[in-house]
Amino acid sequence: MYAIGSILGFGCQDATVWGSGLLNPYPMYLERIKIANLDIRAVRGPKTRKELIKLGKSCPDVYGDPAILMPEIYMPKDSDKIYRASLITHLSENDKSYPIHRIDMRTNDYRHVIDEIVKSELIISSSLHGIILAETYGVPAILYKPSGSNLFKYEDYYESTKRKLEFIAQTVEEALKIVPMEIPDFSDMREQIRLAFPYDLWER
Repeated sequence: MYAIGSILGFGCQDATVWGSGLLNPYPMYLERIKIANLDIRAVRGPKTRKELIKLGKSCPDVYGDPAILMPEIYMPKDSDKIYRASLITHLSENDKSYPIHRIDMRTNDYRHVIDEIVKSELIISSSLHGIILAETYGVPAILYKPSGSNLFKYEDYYESTKRKLEFIAQTVEEALKIVPMEIPDFSDMREQIRLAFPYDLWER
C-alpha cells in the first residue's frame, strides 16, 4: 500500500493507493504508473488526481495526506508557546547556520517533533510534511524556499485544501514578515480519508 509521501511512480509495483501523491509529473514516474495496477482509494491532492486520470487510471476525488490524522493518534499535553518561530528544512538540507530554532525531522521520536511544532507560534518549512503537520495541529505555516524548483507536491497539497500557494519565503527574515494563510478546517477531509482506508485488504 502506498500511503504517505510523494512516492507514486518511484516503483512499478501493483499497489493500493491511500493518500500518496506524485513528486512531479516526471515522464519516468508516469511511465511506471501507466503499467502498474493501482487500486486508488485517495490521493494527496487534485493535481495528482489529474495526472492519474490522464493516464487512464480510475481515481476518486478523495483528497488528503494521512498525516492529517496525527492529532487522533497523538496530542501534546503541553501547548504553551515558547518559540516565536521554528524552522523545518527538507531532509536533503544540511545547513545549520539559520539563526532560528530548528526542528529536526530526522528522528523516530515523532512525539518530540510534534511537541516542538505545537510549542511554536509559527512554522517555517521547506518540508511539505512540516507544513502539513503544523497546520493539522493548528500552527500557522509559511513555505520556505524548497530544494529544487518544482512546486508540484506543494501546490497539490494546498489545492487539496481549496487554497492556492500564494507565496514562498526566500529567507527566514522574509518569512517572519509574511502573514500566513488561514489554516483550513480538516474535519471533512479527515472523515473522507478515514472512510477511504482500505480495511478490506486485511479482511481477506
